[in-house]
Amino acid sequence: MKLRTEYLLLAFAIAAASGCNADRTPADDTSTPPPQASEPATPPPTDTPPSPPSPDDSTNVPARFQGNWASDAAACAMAGHESRLSIGADRIQFHESTGAITSVASGGNDVTITAQLTGEGETREATYRFRLSDDGNMLTDVGGGMVRHRC
Repeated sequence: MKLRTEYLLLAFAIAAASGCNADRTPADDTSTPPPQASEPATPPPTDTPPSPPSPDDSTNVPARFQGNWASDAAACAMAGHESRLSIGADRIQFHESTGAITSVASGGNDVTITAQLTGEGETREATYRFRLSDDGNMLTDVGGGMVRHRC
């Protein structure tokens, strides 16, 4: 009998040490809940690499629009002709003004270029919309109507 009493005392001691109370209900619990693990500041890495930026959403003009353009073959042969236009990846140059391209939006055969142009002693921001022919040899200034040929 002594052994049975010792087991009962041991069981009560273990229950008391673990905080077990059969008479308590969850509604009676006024103790603070254990702290929750905090969310990581950044999401965990995924197996899918991030997609590269779209080439149409940058300050670089797509290659198909780049080049030297003028009203005709004779104008192409004259470096200072007033119809000459040079479009680079990040610069644009007209007959009397030149500047850095600050934004580009393109889709299909259309491109819209915004540039900070300097010419004739002043600096200004200008936006141009060009349409490339299907064969890539003619560039039309949609706002001004001038058609230029690839030099």
